Amino acid sequence: NPEKLKSYPGFKRALAMGISKDMAFYHDLPYEEIKGFINEEKDAIFSKIPGEVVEKNGLNWEHVGSTSIKGMPGTIYPDSLILYNQYPPPREAFDALMENGFMFIGSGPFHAADLWFLKKVSRDGSRLHEAVFKIHLTPADLGPSLLLIETRDRCNANPADFEDYKNAKVEAAKHLESGNIMGYKGAKMASKLLQELTIKHGIAKPLGPPGPPK
Repeated sequence: NPEKLKSYPGFKRALAMGISKDMAFYHDLPYEEIKGFINEEKDAIFSKIPGEVVEKNGLNWEHVGSTSIKGMPGTIYPDSLILYNQYPPPREAFDALMENGFMFIGSGPFHAADLWFLKKVSRDGSRLHEAVFKIHLTPADLGPSLLLIETRDRCNANPADFEDYKNAKVEAAKHLESGNIMGYKGAKMASKLLQELTIKHGIAKPLGPPGPPK
């Protein structure tokens, strides 16, 4: 229901959960540990979705963001996509996320069909402890999702793209010192790779400014 979706807080909820507080920028993200954690989450969620639903809807998991690019500096907040063929998503996928401890916060800032779910990670003794894990439940052909996947693949395969994105992120990280996550995200657009892919995948301006948490 598009009207009901508007009533959810979206990114404001992520800010309220503390996603911008003490958001450290790491040059040595624990890539292998995060990869293992992502696989555990994937298995737990997909085990709750009937196989015929997975097959019928073409459900597929993609680990994206800085933690999916080996050697890329960034924040320690994991990010993944659950892709499906056609909107709306299967109810079983939504329910599996909720049963696995995720909170539905609404649509992402670029497209109403990009549904966001958040969960605080609990792993004592790990650098992941208290991080916020974000999952997008999104159509497979959605521009923002395609951008995330292609950014990962290009950076993992092409050293020039890796360095371009890395340099933009390192420069943008200055905004995190004051907890300005939106400044950080905006400054990353200095990356020529992101500029190219934003145009390629037809991504317009955000649906609206996230505003402060209530």
